[in-house]
Amino acid sequence: MKNITAAIFFFATSTIFSYGQLTQNIRGVVYDEGAKFPIPGVVVKITNLDTIFAATTNMDGEFLLKSVPIGRVNLVFSLNGYAKKTIQNLDVISGKEIVLEIGLVEQIFQKEEVVIRGKEKGKPNNEMATLSAQQFSIEATQRYAGSVNDVARMAQNFAGVQGNDDSRNDIIVRGNSPIGVLYRYEGVDIPNPNHFALLGTAGGPVSILNNNVLANSDFFTGAFPAEYGNALAAVFDLKMRNGNNQRHEFLGQIGFNGAEFMAEGPLSQSTKSSYLFSYRYATLRLFALAGINFGTGVAVPDYQDINFKINFHQKKGSTSLFGIGGLSNVSFEGGQETEGNNLFTDDFEDIAFQSAIGMVGLKNIYRVNDKIYLKTTISTSATNNQIERDSLIPPSMDKWASYRNKSLEGRNNINAQINYKRNARNLFRGGVIMDRLFFELADSLRLPMTGDWFRLTDFQGSVFLLQPYLQWQHRWTEDITVNAGFHSQFFTLNNSYDLAPRLGIKYNLNDKNTLAAAYGKHAQLPPTRVYFRQVASPGGGTFNPNQNLGMTKAHHFVLSHTYRFTPLLSLKSETYYQYLYNVPVDVQSNTYSLLNFGANFELGFPDALVNEGTGRNYGVEFTLEQIMQDGMYLMSTVSLYRSLFTGSNGQLHGAAFNGNYTLNLLGGKEFNLTFKRKEKQRRASLLIDGRATLNGGQRHTPIDEMASMQSQQIIFMEEKTNTLQYPAYFRIDLRIAYKISYPKFTQEWAIDLRNLTNHQNIFTKEFNLNTGEYQTTYQLGFLPIGQWRIYF
Repeated sequence: MKNITAAIFFFATSTIFSYGQLTQNIRGVVYDEGAKFPIPGVVVKITNLDTIFAATTNMDGEFLLKSVPIGRVNLVFSLNGYAKKTIQNLDVISGKEIVLEIGLVEQIFQKEEVVIRGKEKGKPNNEMATLSAQQFSIEATQRYAGSVNDVARMAQNFAGVQGNDDSRNDIIVRGNSPIGVLYRYEGVDIPNPNHFALLGTAGGPVSILNNNVLANSDFFTGAFPAEYGNALAAVFDLKMRNGNNQRHEFLGQIGFNGAEFMAEGPLSQSTKSSYLFSYRYATLRLFALAGINFGTGVAVPDYQDINFKINFHQKKGSTSLFGIGGLSNVSFEGGQETEGNNLFTDDFEDIAFQSAIGMVGLKNIYRVNDKIYLKTTISTSATNNQIERDSLIPPSMDKWASYRNKSLEGRNNINAQINYKRNARNLFRGGVIMDRLFFELADSLRLPMTGDWFRLTDFQGSVFLLQPYLQWQHRWTEDITVNAGFHSQFFTLNNSYDLAPRLGIKYNLNDKNTLAAAYGKHAQLPPTRVYFRQVASPGGGTFNPNQNLGMTKAHHFVLSHTYRFTPLLSLKSETYYQYLYNVPVDVQSNTYSLLNFGANFELGFPDALVNEGTGRNYGVEFTLEQIMQDGMYLMSTVSLYRSLFTGSNGQLHGAAFNGNYTLNLLGGKEFNLTFKRKEKQRRASLLIDGRATLNGGQRHTPIDEMASMQSQQIIFMEEKTNTLQYPAYFRIDLRIAYKISYPKFTQEWAIDLRNLTNHQNIFTKEFNLNTGEYQTTYQLGFLPIGQWRIYF
C-alpha cells in the first residue's frame, strides 16, 4: 500500500488557470539532405487546422510559424525539385518552443512524396541505411510504457530486440550477446553509457544518457552502413540537439533517473549560438524510504550525471563542444541483504562498487560548397571501476578480502569525414576513425589456499584502433537505391585486421510495396581486459596468453518487405541469417564461447582463448504499426529466431540467448481535455500507454547434482549445454500521464506501473551444495514509478 501511496504522490493536481488561447511558435531550418546546405524558398504549411499557417524559408533556410495553437499538428514542406515531406502529429506545447531541422531529398525525375509518419517514426537520419534501421524520437523514450526515459529500454519494443533482465538495460539483438552493441554519441564511439557499468559490458541499471537533450536518433539491428565498425549486433547512433538559440528555456523533472534540472538558450541574440546543459542526481533513496525496491535489496545506489552542448553557429557550418559524465557508487552488505530482493549479490559477500565515466568532444561541420561538407570530431573519454569484494565466512560472518579491482579504460578519438554529393543520383561519404586506447588495469584475486594475492591483470599502456571506410549511394531511379560501402579496421596490439564490404538495395515497387536486401561483413574486438589476462607460468612468473587473439567476425544477410495498407498502417517483414566465425573459445576442449558473454551475469572467461569458435543466428521478424491517428497509435512485433554456437569441442549447442521468440504489443491513446470557466482557459491531455511482452525464457545448463554435492563445487553437464529453459518471461506495463499547459509553462504528472500483474519471472536458480535444493530468485515484481516534469 505504501508503494502505491508514494506513486500517487506524483499526481498532485494544480488549480492555476490561464487566459486566452494557448499558442507556441514553430521554427527551424530546412536543408538539402545529401549536401546539408540550407534551402531557401521552401513552403511550410500546417495542414490539419482550420486557420491557415504558412511560411517560406529565407536565404538561410530558416522558417517561422508564429502563435500556433497547442496540440498535435501536421507540417508539409514543399519545393519544386525536391520530394515533398510531411511531419505528422508534432506535439506543440506552451512550455517549449518547437525547433526543427528538416532535410529534403532532391528529385531525379518525377515528383515523389516522402512522409515521416508521425513524430515518433520516420526513416533513419543516416541516408546510407537500407534496412534493419529505425529512427526513434525523444517522445517515444518518454511515452512508451516501461521505457522510463531510457533509449535502450525503449528499443526493446522493436522487432528482434529483447531485454536481458529487469534490473539492467542490456539488450539482446537477434540472439547476439549485449556486448555486440555499439553506442555512438555525436559521432563518437563511447564506452558503456550507464551508471554502475563494468568495463567491457554494454548495459547497466540506469542510463547516463539524458533523453531530454537528445534529438531524433537511429538504431540499427544488422547489415549497418560502412561508417559503423567494431560491432556485431546493433548500433545506437545518438544525436544531441542544439539548445534554443533565441530564448532561454528550462526543465525540471523528478523520476526514475533522478531529480533533474535542464537549461538552454542563446549565448547571444546576434550569433545564433546556443548552450544546453542538464544535471541529474539520484533519487532512489527517496524510493527506498517509500519501500520501493529496484533489485538492490536494502543497498541504496547513489549516482549523478551531466550532459552539455555549446553550439557556435558559423556562416558555413558550426562548431560544438559537448560532453557527458557520470559518477555512481553502491555498497552491498551481505548480512543485510535478506531484508530485500537483491539481484546483484548474495548473503555471503560484501561488495563496494564505484564507477565513473566521462567524455568531452569538439565537432566542426564545414560546408566547402553546395556539394561538399567536412565533419571532424575530436574527443577523449574514460571509464573507471573500483571494486572491493569481501567474502563472509559463516557462522561468524568474518570478512575475508577476496577481490580488488582498480581499473581505467580510455580513448582519444579523431573521426574525420568528407561528404560529396555529386548530383541527385550519387552521394559519396568517406572517412577514418582513429582511436588511441589507453589502459590502467589492475585487479587481483586472493587465493583461498595460501591467502596470497594473484594479479589477474596488470597493464599500463596504449594501443591504436584504425577504422577507414568509404560509402557510395546511387539512386538508379526515384524507386531504386543502391548503398555500397567498405569498412576496415586494424588493431596495433597484435596487428589483427578486418576488411568488410557492405551492400544494400531498396526497390519501391509501388505505393504499397517496398523490397530491400542487404549484406554486411562485421568484426569486433573482444573486451580489452581479455587481452591482458595474466596466467601463472609453469616455470614461475606470469605471461599473457591472449595478446594475439583476433577479432570475432560475421557475415550478415537480410531481406525485407514492407506493405502499406494505408499511409498510416504498415506491415514490415524481415528475415536474416548471421554466420559468426573466429569466435574466441577456450583453448581446452569444452563449450565456452564469448558469444554467451553476459548471460546470467557470467562475465568471466577462461585463462587462454583461441579464435576457433563459430555461431549462427537466423530468424524472421514482423512489425505491424499504426501511426498515431486521432490520438491513438499501435505497434505489434513478432520475432522468431534461433541462436547457435560451437565451442572448442566442435559440438553445436543452443546459445545462452536462444530464447526462440519475442512478442511485443504496445499502444496508446491521447485524450484532449479543454476546461473553460468564463474567460479562463487551459489545455490538458490524458495519455494512456500500455505494453505487453512475452519472451522465451532464459537458457541454462543442467547441473550434475550428485557430482556437485560430492565435490562441493558446481559441475555442469556440458553435453547438455543450454538445453534447459526457464518459463516464458511475461510482463505488462501501463503508463498514465496527465499533461496541462498554461501560457508560459507545461507540466506533466505520470505514473509508470511496471509488471502490472506482478508476474513472477525467474531471474536465476541456484543449486545449494549442502541441501541439494534449488533456490529461485525472481525478477522485479510490481513496481510503480512516478514522474513529474515541467517545461518553462
